[in-house]
Amino acid sequence: MKTKLIVTALLLASANASADWHFRGTPNSWSAEALSFVGGTQYKTCQQFSGGDASGGPRFKIDRYANWQEAYPASDYTVAANKNYDITFYSDSKTIQVTEVASCGGDNPAGPDSNFPSLSFRGTPNGWGTSAMELVDDNIWQLQVSLDGQANQRFKLDVYGDWSQNYGDNNSDGVLEQAGSDIYTSATGNYLLTVNDATLGYTLEPVACTENCGSNPQELGALYSPTETTFSLWSPDHANVQLVLDGQNYPMGKVADANGLTDVYSVTVSGDWKLKPYYFVVNGVAVRDPYGRMVEPNTDNNIVMDLDSTDLPGGWSARPSLAEREDAVIYEVHVRDFTIAPESGVSSQKRGKFMGMVESGTTFNGVKTGIDHLKELGVTHVQLMPVYDFNACADPADASCYSWGYDPRNFNVPEERYSLTPDDYENRVREFKSMVDAFHKAGLRVIMDVVYNHTYAKSVFEPISSSYYTPTDLSGTGNSIDANVPMVGRMIRDSLEYWVDEFNIDGFRFDLIGIFDYDEVEDWANHLNGKFPDRNLLIYGEPWNGFAADSRQPYRVRLGTIGRIHESHAGVFNPKFREAIKGQNDNGGCNSGDCFALNSSPDTWRIEVGSRGGIRYTKNKDTAIDTWDPMFAMDPEQSINYVSAHDNLTLRDKILQWADLNGVNRDSSYLRRIQMFANGIVLTSQGIPFLHGGVELMRDKQEDHNSYDSPDAINQYYWQWKIDNADVYAYYRDVIALRRAHPAFRLTSWDEIDQHMTSNRPRYGVVVNHIDGAAVGDSWGEVIVIYNSADNYTYNLPAGEWKVAMEKSDPAAGNGRVVSGTVAAEGTAVTVLYRD
Repeated sequence: MKTKLIVTALLLASANASADWHFRGTPNSWSAEALSFVGGTQYKTCQQFSGGDASGGPRFKIDRYANWQEAYPASDYTVAANKNYDITFYSDSKTIQVTEVASCGGDNPAGPDSNFPSLSFRGTPNGWGTSAMELVDDNIWQLQVSLDGQANQRFKLDVYGDWSQNYGDNNSDGVLEQAGSDIYTSATGNYLLTVNDATLGYTLEPVACTENCGSNPQELGALYSPTETTFSLWSPDHANVQLVLDGQNYPMGKVADANGLTDVYSVTVSGDWKLKPYYFVVNGVAVRDPYGRMVEPNTDNNIVMDLDSTDLPGGWSARPSLAEREDAVIYEVHVRDFTIAPESGVSSQKRGKFMGMVESGTTFNGVKTGIDHLKELGVTHVQLMPVYDFNACADPADASCYSWGYDPRNFNVPEERYSLTPDDYENRVREFKSMVDAFHKAGLRVIMDVVYNHTYAKSVFEPISSSYYTPTDLSGTGNSIDANVPMVGRMIRDSLEYWVDEFNIDGFRFDLIGIFDYDEVEDWANHLNGKFPDRNLLIYGEPWNGFAADSRQPYRVRLGTIGRIHESHAGVFNPKFREAIKGQNDNGGCNSGDCFALNSSPDTWRIEVGSRGGIRYTKNKDTAIDTWDPMFAMDPEQSINYVSAHDNLTLRDKILQWADLNGVNRDSSYLRRIQMFANGIVLTSQGIPFLHGGVELMRDKQEDHNSYDSPDAINQYYWQWKIDNADVYAYYRDVIALRRAHPAFRLTSWDEIDQHMTSNRPRYGVVVNHIDGAAVGDSWGEVIVIYNSADNYTYNLPAGEWKVAMEKSDPAAGNGRVVSGTVAAEGTAVTVLYRD
């Protein structure tokens, strides 16, 4: 039988092999030793490695013509010293598979004696792929397989991997017959399959996972080293888990629960797999790696990454200082919007890209654009709308496609559309890091907009496990993530940590954080703050879901619950303050008590409460309050104050629609004054101010209230705005500077606001705050802030002289002029007075 098989192999070699292939390495002093042809495109040898040579450790290459004209891999393949290895080379893909064996004895050049040149397991557990069995002794082949007991679970044994010589079991008697029937089994778990190619007997015996399991992983995904990579996946529902690495199939075995990880399947593959494609196959369905750190554009192939190769040559620059979280001024921006227009001044190839965001020296008709505009404006943080791998606009060659990016696929991969080199995987990562570093050099911290509440479709995770998704959709997208499942919550926590640790990110804005339990968010925030205690990370989100009924609402993040986790420094957007200032979001209307900035029967109580950082009435996190109580925060850092964001109408479009409803001419200067007044309130209130990018330029989106996939003509920055609306821009710039110069506007605790700030509403449309600046180290001993939405108001000042810092619609208008007795506070304006 052996003679016949060798002849067959020689015939196949003449038909399939385009050239001889040779082993050259430290065991044979780099001489050329022909590989044995196995079948198809497989060649094999077994080698005993010692301690290497004078040039390095044990290593080898595969040489095509024995003359070094064509050899693989490009760098020597390194292995461990004093070990024996079966080495399989695939001439079509030029890949190498290395398996440690006890010895290289026997008369078969590939190791122990055998009647088969190779043998593969093929069946439903591995999607009928080819899982190579290992020749462990004379005529004995073994492979550990993971079985999940699915209906009609079955397999066969294939000699060459092409079905030309395969074996089944007609009688289910444990004896193989060539071209026999499929072998059926209802077994579940890890089993050792043993085949004797002399007797054709086979056995399936249950075992604990000992092979192809990897060690207990510290993390999931692909953990790279130059000599081996460990691949790990959470699979609570299916034992049939395979890795496909660079076109080769590897079964994965279940490992013991450890390191807080459960139901994990893992495999460690020897060799250097840097930048090689991979994906998982779960119960016959191909899936991306949920922990994948890179993906080939427009495919389901993740990429093995050596992240050390992506480090910035000079290391990280110093992070901009942030003494208190309340010192932040957040600016929301979309990468493409900010730089895509030619008048942005950004180099043409960098427009709409990570590197365009940080190109310095850009101007338009004499005004600064791009990152220099942000520096000039004075904000402290840029909040980047989604910048990790999303599904929309999947083809990078489609340069006109637009998306906000709220349809994620891989949470840990920089989006290819924003890279100059989407197919250069290491440089794509390096570009993102360079962008963050350049922002830091410019004095700006970086916040990521993260969308962990859903994926673009259930097909992202559901083939792995339905446990990823909530039974009832909470996000309004049909596929909301269930972080109450411990390993799903762990995935989100690990992703957050990865972005902070690897990319130097300074905080996170959570899309629909309201679908998560507040104690889950507390766990994530505490973990990050514990791991990175010197960062003063900002962590906040939208405290609502996608308009869904939720039986767990009392446990979710809401205004009424966020105070319970204030020690984790997590906060939320303050919708009650937003609506009190500007009213409805998608039209010009005003609900009862809304529209303070527009003087439409405003509820001044909510303005007073919002301007005090939304702090609770009593300093007790456990006091039960209403779900949407405007007095919700245990610390002012928990209130993210804003009037507009990427969602809904821009502030300018809102004001225009309000003007139409109320008979105000769209060209009226009064509307410009509202544009300033609305955020003048936000920027002089306690809490953390948030600005929608472009609001300082009076940006509009032609009244498109949901421009998530609208063209550039709607979404882009028109830098002519900065020239046409120079007065509006100057107002925002100057109020930001005022805020940053004076800690009286940035009180840092419930106690400071309670003890050093008094508020009252002396008449219709007026709110007055009196702040003890001296008590908080401000150079201004006392500060008075007057918000007036109505007609001019004469305010009776406390005795003594006061200086006017800000009035009308011009922060510089007061110019420190001295007043006493009374001051005229104009309507639709913020007035600020102080005394030393």
